[in-house]
Amino acid sequence: MKINKLWLDGIPLTTYEIEDNKEKPLIYFFHGFSGNKDANIMGRGEILANLGFYVVAIDAYMHGERMSHFEKNRSNVKRYEDIIEIVIHTAHDAKHLFAKYFSKMPLIIKDSYHAYGVSMGSLTAFYLGTIDTKLKMIIGIVPTPSFVEYYEDKANMYGFNEGFFYDRKIDYYKKIDPTYNYLKLKEKTIYMACGIKDEIVPNKYAIKLHEYLPESTIKFYDTGHVSTDEMLKDSYSFLKNEVF
Repeated sequence: MKINKLWLDGIPLTTYEIEDNKEKPLIYFFHGFSGNKDANIMGRGEILANLGFYVVAIDAYMHGERMSHFEKNRSNVKRYEDIIEIVIHTAHDAKHLFAKYFSKMPLIIKDSYHAYGVSMGSLTAFYLGTIDTKLKMIIGIVPTPSFVEYYEDKANMYGFNEGFFYDRKIDYYKKIDPTYNYLKLKEKTIYMACGIKDEIVPNKYAIKLHEYLPESTIKFYDTGHVSTDEMLKDSYSFLKNEVF
């Protein structure tokens, strides 16, 4: 197992691969809110690499090694106000990195890649799917594909739902929301693993996308906002069956 830490265009990454001289599909790992690429991957990098992927774990914008001193001193509630901007920025980073670097590597499949996202990371994957046709498969663990409804719910919960800038955000999110733009995800293979007791990311967002895209796969587990062993094993089996 080769694990490599690098920075590309100011973006910190950790890559995982089996050195067997075989061409591999790339899969991004996107972590959740307040996490980072190393602490929150929790062994999944090695597992995905052993399945046959070239794995790229990326620190989300304003997370991990990309977190400024100012950002470290903000409360989670204040940082939550920027969660959609974090997702948008990270997705564009991933698209850029694949086009500029990874698609030019000799043993990486050049015309397609995949994404594995947990919580906020799943939203990054869904949005990435709407802006890049090369993203072929999205695995969402305790997922949300919603910008507008998710943000409105969190804004009401945390009290940042007033004012001119909030209204401007909502108007902008309506234009690029992955659920609103579900037709851009129609050709993607989508797998969503939901916790029926999840109060952080309620199932309603994933259910709505599944209603729009009934060809997607959605499974429910007796858990809250965590990824259980059963949930992870099922996601790996799905990846193995669909990609290899």
